[in-house]
Amino acid sequence: MAMNTQTQPQTIPTQTPGRAELETAVIDAAKTADQIGSPQFVSCRIALDRCDLLAFFEEASAGEHRFYWAQPARQQALASLGAEATIEAKGAGRFEEAWRAVADIGAATHLGPGTPAEGGPLFVGGFAFADGAHVGGVWHSFPTARLVLPRVLLKQHVGGHEAWVTQRVAPGAALSELTDRWEASVSEAVQQAAQVWHRVPEVRAESEEGFEPFQQGDVYAVVADRSHDLYRGQVAAALRAIAAGAFEKVVLARALDVRHPGRFDVEAFLHTLKEIYPHCTTLAVSHGEDTVVAASPELLLRRHAGRVETCALAGSARRGRSPEEDDALAQALHQSQKERAEHEAVVRSIREALAPVCSNLMGPEEPELMRVEGIQHLSTPLTGEVAGGVDGPSVLELAARLHPTAAVGGLPVREAGRWIDEKEGLARGWYAGPVGWLDAAGNGEWWLALRSALIQNTTEPNGVSQARLFAGAGIVAGSDPDLELRETRLKLRALLAPLTEI
Repeated sequence: MAMNTQTQPQTIPTQTPGRAELETAVIDAAKTADQIGSPQFVSCRIALDRCDLLAFFEEASAGEHRFYWAQPARQQALASLGAEATIEAKGAGRFEEAWRAVADIGAATHLGPGTPAEGGPLFVGGFAFADGAHVGGVWHSFPTARLVLPRVLLKQHVGGHEAWVTQRVAPGAALSELTDRWEASVSEAVQQAAQVWHRVPEVRAESEEGFEPFQQGDVYAVVADRSHDLYRGQVAAALRAIAAGAFEKVVLARALDVRHPGRFDVEAFLHTLKEIYPHCTTLAVSHGEDTVVAASPELLLRRHAGRVETCALAGSARRGRSPEEDDALAQALHQSQKERAEHEAVVRSIREALAPVCSNLMGPEEPELMRVEGIQHLSTPLTGEVAGGVDGPSVLELAARLHPTAAVGGLPVREAGRWIDEKEGLARGWYAGPVGWLDAAGNGEWWLALRSALIQNTTEPNGVSQARLFAGAGIVAGSDPDLELRETRLKLRALLAPLTEI
C-alpha cells in the first residue's frame, strides 16, 4: 500500500502574540535568571483552529526530540518537538527525582501573553521497565528515565486545539536573541499547524503497466530472539520456581527482530495502529533515528484534580473467527481459574500499592472484558481520591508506588524482578515501562509501553533498519507452556502485520 497526503488550508490564528508582548515576558524571566543565577523559562499558549498532530510529528525534524501520544476514542492527542529542558534520572528513586526536577522547572516558568494562570506547559517522556543505572545495547538512546519540556507542543482535546511554545532563558543571555528565537518558535508552531492541517492519508492505486509476474515487493527478515522450545523451557522453569514458593507470578517476555533494507515508515505505522486500536493509546518517543512505538491497552495511572484512575489488565484469550466463537472464548476466559487468579493478583497488588496514599479506591466486583484486534483481556478499572487532594502526591510519586505492576513484572515485585534479571535474557529497556506526560501541578497520564517496538532507522543510502518487537505472558500456577507461547505469538502478530504490511 502506497501512501500520499493532501493538505487543506487553515486560517492562521489572529491572536498570535506580537514581538513586544514576547519581549516583555522574556525581560521578566531574564531579570529573575540574573538575580538568582539559574535558568528560567517562558511559555505561552496559542489557540489553534485545527491541526493534524500526527502530520506535525512526521514533519518535525528527526534531529530533535519528538513525542506523539493519541487516544482516538477520547479525541485527545499530543505532539511535541524539541527540548528546552531535559530531565534524566536513574536508580530506585528515579520517579521522585524526576518529579522534583519537574516541580523546580515549573516554579521557574513564566507564563507569556494571553496564557491563563492555570495549567501550564507539559513535560513528556518515559521510563525504562527497570531502575538500573544504565540501559545499553539497542537501548542506548533511551536512558532509565527521560522527561523533556518541549520547545513546541501541540495539543488536541474535545474543546479544540492549542500550541504551547517554550523558551529557556539563561542568566546573562542577550534579550534580543532570546526574543528572536521565541518569536521564531511561535511563528513556526503556527505555520506548521496550518500547513499540516487535515493531511488525509490515501491509498494510491499503482499502475499495472509494466507489471511482471512474481515481481518482488519489500523485503523483511524476521528473526526470533529464542526458539519456541527455549521459551517453553523458561515457562517450565518459572513454574518450578512458583511451586517452590519463590514468587506467585512472573511475566516472561520475548522479542522478534525485523530487518528491512531502507527505512521503516514510522508515521504510517502509527497511523495504522491508531486505526486498528482506537481504544488503545498510540504513542511514540523519538531520539534521533531511534523511536519507541506502542499501541498500549494498559493505563498505569491518570491523576487529575486530586482524583486517580488506574486499571488492572491481566488474563488473555484470542479473538474468535465469528461472534459466537468470540463470545465462547470470552466466557471461557471469565471462567478460567488460572486467568482469574492471574487477574486478581494484579488487582490486589495495585490496591496494596495505592492504599497508603489513596482512599475510596473503587472498581467493579467482576472484571470487565477489553476486546482489541486479535486478543481480549480481563480488565478492572479502579478510581479513587489522592490523599491530600490537589496537594497530594504527584502522578510520578504515585507511579513510583505502582511500577512495575504485577501485570508486567510479577508478584512479589522484588522476587519476580530478580528472576527476570537472571533468567529472561532480554534487554527490556522501555518495553513495559511508563510513557506519558505531566504538568508542574503533578497531574498527568502514564501508559505502559506494551504492544511495543523499538525502531532503529538507518541513515545510510544502502543501509538496513531494524525493529525489535516485544511481548510477554504472565506465568502463574497452572500455566501451560504451549498456551503462554501462543499468547506471545498473538501479541507479536499485532505489531508485525501493521509494521510490515505484508
